Amino acid sequence: MTKPARPEEIGLFRWADQLPAALWEDLAARPASQAAQATGAELVQGCLRLPLLGRLYEVDPASRRVAEVGRPDRRLGFQTGLVLVSHLGRALGVPPAGRLVTPQELPGGGLFFSGPHAIATASLARRFGANPAALLAAAQALGGQVHGGAAEVAVTLPGLPYLPLYVLLWLGDEEFAARAVVGLDAHAHHQLALDGIWALTNLLVERLLAAGEEQDHA
Repeated sequence: MTKPARPEEIGLFRWADQLPAALWEDLAARPASQAAQATGAELVQGCLRLPLLGRLYEVDPASRRVAEVGRPDRRLGFQTGLVLVSHLGRALGVPPAGRLVTPQELPGGGLFFSGPHAIATASLARRFGANPAALLAAAQALGGQVHGGAAEVAVTLPGLPYLPLYVLLWLGDEEFAARAVVGLDAHAHHQLALDGIWALTNLLVERLLAAGEEQDHA
């Protein structure tokens, strides 16, 4: 099985200040008020403020800078910048469908989300498969909540204002290994291109794992 790729392990794609110029150009070509309306962002003195997985960020198109509100000196990862800037520059303003799908069910997703772009669900299953209460606590730490569904445990998390995310978990037993699925709203492809969706799911997994580790050491 091909291991999912990690952009941060590639020197050219480690930090938010290494984003391709084309992403910033797309955002600069769009009126800031239009970007705000299409994404649910707040326009503050020419900057766009947007929550992502429970944290608030500010994107400055003029200086091509992304910062976490309240932590302006913290250097942000490439995937965080990719999600925020590409979303603000390209989102179509389509409201959520209110229907959960897997990334593979999105247009073009069956081919894209495989091999190195596979969703990193195995690490979620390993971490939370025997401890579903830890998944619930980790999700709540990111602003998430319990979600009803077919899985034994399911949570929904605020990915972006118009793009909720989901984690569904089936617990392991003596016969079957634990299994996790990451889901998202069926209109996700109107909010982000597939590479942005992949980056968003990577952030989701990483932050859930980090929240779980913080609980272990609390």
